[in-house]
Amino acid sequence: MADKLKEIPGKLLEWWNKFTSRQKTIIIAIVAVVVFTFVIVIYTFTRPQYVRLDTYEDSATAAKIVEILEEAGITHQESADARTVEVLRSQLPQANMAIASEGYVPGSLKYGDVVESGMSTTSADRENQYTVFRQKELENMFAGTMPIKDVKVQLKRQSSSGRLTDMDAEDSAYIQVTVTDEFTTANAAAMAKAAATALGNTTTANITIVDQNLNLLFAGGDEYSSMGIANSMQELQIQAEAMVTNQVKKVLLGTKQFNTAEVSSHLSVDFSDYNRRVVEYYTSDDRETGLPSHEDTLSYESTNETGGIPGTDSNTENLTGYGYLGTGGGSSSQEERSVDYQNNVSETNTITPAGSIDYANSSISVALIKYREYREENVERQGLLEGITWEEFKEAHRDDIKQEVDQDIVQMVAYASGIDVSRVVVVAYESPLFFDKEGFFETVSTTDIVSIVMIILILALLAFVILRSMGLKKKAAVEEEPELSVEDMLQSTPPEPELDNIDVETKSDTRKLVEKFVDENPEAAANLLRNWLNEDWN
Repeated sequence: MADKLKEIPGKLLEWWNKFTSRQKTIIIAIVAVVVFTFVIVIYTFTRPQYVRLDTYEDSATAAKIVEILEEAGITHQESADARTVEVLRSQLPQANMAIASEGYVPGSLKYGDVVESGMSTTSADRENQYTVFRQKELENMFAGTMPIKDVKVQLKRQSSSGRLTDMDAEDSAYIQVTVTDEFTTANAAAMAKAAATALGNTTTANITIVDQNLNLLFAGGDEYSSMGIANSMQELQIQAEAMVTNQVKKVLLGTKQFNTAEVSSHLSVDFSDYNRRVVEYYTSDDRETGLPSHEDTLSYESTNETGGIPGTDSNTENLTGYGYLGTGGGSSSQEERSVDYQNNVSETNTITPAGSIDYANSSISVALIKYREYREENVERQGLLEGITWEEFKEAHRDDIKQEVDQDIVQMVAYASGIDVSRVVVVAYESPLFFDKEGFFETVSTTDIVSIVMIILILALLAFVILRSMGLKKKAAVEEEPELSVEDMLQSTPPEPELDNIDVETKSDTRKLVEKFVDENPEAAANLLRNWLNEDWN
């Protein structure tokens, strides 16, 4: 085998030396062209393909977008004026989602971006274009506002015919929103009011809002029944549970220790209305009784002196009391008093509306998932596949592994939800993720395969053309070899030396040469003899 390999360079050199200098030059030029074409094709299909994300009004806005893209790990490049931002074509959806998640709203919509005017544009076309422009205005107004992920608007504009009946007609709007769990009926009412104001409507009677599942969020004109008030007690409980769930999930994912967090809360909501009236009586600190509210006092005095003449002669004064006659005289007094005391009063009237949360009877459950990645090339490099296959390794490590939960995590959930720690349950699992080694057809795209096949076909076609041209040249060289005439054949024979007279007994050298020529070239000798006979005959 080694000897055959050593012979290959010599055979290649021998094959190469068969060509002329002109053929070698042509072959080298063709190979150079093919290689250059191959390099261009590879560069074209493998170089990063950038697409324009947007052109912004100023460099400050572009800088904010660049900061968002860098935090999201998206490859980008900027123009020389620092206003146009480009990203990789494959990362364009991620870039749009990244800037949308940060609440960025694109620049204001320009009238000329939608409406086109020209000689062939009719008034009906302008009306339709203006309707589209108003729809996009409303979409941009709501886009990027939390908790709205996406919004689509359909308008029906009222035509102005000039009649009095059309003067009070208002535009209608159908709004479909993709919302999160934080969206409430109060948000829907606010959207409807904003849309009505933007359209110039006096009421929200012509505004309809539905979510991504076609659930009715707002029916025209019902803002007074839904402004900040849940339509039902069940919705009130759902909103409260969603608020607690989002708060807990936010703090758990903020630790960056877990990939996903599933939270389910059960809040005990009291839907009864309570009215409590408390009346308290008290006195001032320096008094034993309260202040008097009413007081009646009656008092009198009497004096007894030495008695006079019996009868009425000595009774010259109008006595106001009863006197007692005596020999030595005397006096008496009497007092009557009636008082009503009024204590200080404190009255408290407490009204507790329906919907209060009883945190003592509420509970919350949390499931935390942390992914562990297994890549086939890394596992193989670590020597973990010795004696087993990759499929066997995946089967052996497919089960989730329960993790011990730190008490700080449980306490954090309790603080974020307001629920007592004794009614909080947190479980954590480590879940495996397996990534197979990328094969040839996974790393090479369909475009690359097509390019390689085209290059191979081009090389095969060039080789076929070269080999065919070489074969035709050899065949032409063989066909163009001239037929020798009798004179040429005679001239091709060596010259006859000077000979002596022919000896009868022995053959002369000339005879020997003639016989040799006849033996070796019988057809040429026959042609020569035929020519001689023809010449003699003529």
